[in-house]
Amino acid sequence: MNKYVIRATSFAVFFLAAVIAVIITPAARAGGPLIVIDGVATKWPRTLTQGGPLGSQTVDAQGNVLYRVDSGPLGTLSNAEATAIVDRIFGLYSSIPTSSIRFVNAGPILDPRNGQPMDVTGSNIGRIVSNTAPTFQNPIIFDSDGSILGNGGVLGRFGALQLDTDRNLQIEGDVILNGRFVNIIGRIPFIGVFTHEFGHFAGPLDHAQISGNIAEEGEEATLPVGFSDTQLYDLYAPFTETLYPFLFDAPIGSGLNQFPNQFLDSGFFVASLDMDTRNALSNLYPAFGYRATDPGSPNGEIQGNVVIRTSSGDIPISGINVVARRINRGAYPPPVGTTAYPNNQVTLDSDGVPLPPPDRDVTDSLATASSAVTGLEFGTGTYRIQGLPPGQYLVEVQQVNPGALGGSGIGPNRDQQFPLVVAEQVSDPSPVSVVAGQITSGIDIVLNGFNAAAPAPVDEHESNDKKKKAQRLTFPVEVHGSASDGDSAKIKIDFGEFGTARVHDLYRFTVTTAGTFVIALNPISGTGDLDLYLLDDGFEGKKIPIDDPSIKGISASPQASELIAVKLSPGTYFIGVSAFSGSFDYRLQIISSQ
Repeated sequence: MNKYVIRATSFAVFFLAAVIAVIITPAARAGGPLIVIDGVATKWPRTLTQGGPLGSQTVDAQGNVLYRVDSGPLGTLSNAEATAIVDRIFGLYSSIPTSSIRFVNAGPILDPRNGQPMDVTGSNIGRIVSNTAPTFQNPIIFDSDGSILGNGGVLGRFGALQLDTDRNLQIEGDVILNGRFVNIIGRIPFIGVFTHEFGHFAGPLDHAQISGNIAEEGEEATLPVGFSDTQLYDLYAPFTETLYPFLFDAPIGSGLNQFPNQFLDSGFFVASLDMDTRNALSNLYPAFGYRATDPGSPNGEIQGNVVIRTSSGDIPISGINVVARRINRGAYPPPVGTTAYPNNQVTLDSDGVPLPPPDRDVTDSLATASSAVTGLEFGTGTYRIQGLPPGQYLVEVQQVNPGALGGSGIGPNRDQQFPLVVAEQVSDPSPVSVVAGQITSGIDIVLNGFNAAAPAPVDEHESNDKKKKAQRLTFPVEVHGSASDGDSAKIKIDFGEFGTARVHDLYRFTVTTAGTFVIALNPISGTGDLDLYLLDDGFEGKKIPIDDPSIKGISASPQASELIAVKLSPGTYFIGVSAFSGSFDYRLQIISSQ
């Protein structure tokens, strides 16, 4: 069985009084690729790709990604109106000058039985959306009455219908739009929701966070001093990342929601593409001149590592959101009272969508900003931010919204975002100079607030494969151990229909003072896949369900390097090391906050 990480996304709508909160939900990388297999991003093929009963194509001979559109209506929208929205959105992604990928409407979805145009409904969707009988159409489906997605508040979803994991390619994808919500959230926010959703299809791209969490005053956001909630919204909301995973309302008193403006929520502003989204697609499909290494490139790059520093060396940390903002044209944050649009006067395009805020020095630190997450494609703890125009940049780590989990996740941490001890930290040196045609490397960020004492070296003591024989540890510690998929294992993690994972080595430690703990597992030698589990003392038996409350953390990527970062209360905890495949000598480290 191939093991890889993917998120199929959907939008869930929740009503609270007069507030509509739209959450993008369900598989992993911020400001970058959605699907990563063995450290390599999954992309669309760039050569002819066809198959199915009709011999249809998902990619043509010129490398264009082809999509086909439902023949039915979309709620109150006619088929022509709905198709125009789809074509508008794909036109945005096709028009990114620094990206080489293009998307083309190949006509209506065809019934695989007879080749005729098809109105896809809840009763016949199985003919089109199938992992076992693919039709090679990249269908864009109009769920006009909610019979496909249901009445539970799901606006829509993207799905990867076919993945070639051997070649790391997405062969076919689909997007389903729920027409029941066109009038509920409004036509323009609906366009914004699916501009986001089509980004998952286009890259496929993951969620991202730069300004969105500040605009909505989300969990753990570091807010600039002196701003009211309306001032934050009026400045930051129009710069919200297209792939930010939450839709949020304007606060009462916002100038963007007072006559003549009626921009009720951030959905209006994600109907266009921000710099981070444009760069994310260009990173996967770069046009010549985009990369700093291309001759004559106008862009530079920043790369470095995020680490916890101890007296015996650095521990690289993956899953950290790193943001670069240009600050030589204007300071960050802008002065209190600055608005994205001068005097909140917003210009609309021909579809009624707000144009991006005008280019101004005072807001350049919000407009010229891009992000990356450590440890995805460039090694454990490493980040690379590409496509940066020359200038001086503030490079900082940003606490990811703790609610950005599961399908709403940002980066690889699906169950719990890394809880930074210090919410926002900048690089050394700062600011960072970006020069056209050059890669500015060695821009490392040390996470503050962690114990800097050298971890005590300890060797694994066999056998330690069950609760009573778990090896006792005190932290900070560095364990040298070994595990093989053929080793004895008394404890299993039960993933239900997906099978079980065998825990080969078990360690225990006691927490006396609440704090943040980082547990890092890295291979010393060997090949295959290691996984990491954290449980409290409440687990019982030899087979533990994946939803058991005793499980406090899981890191089970397709790679051998795993990390769990979590806030723990006083108590006894157990660390499980699983050799999912292969054999390893490994290094297990436990570090706590100060």
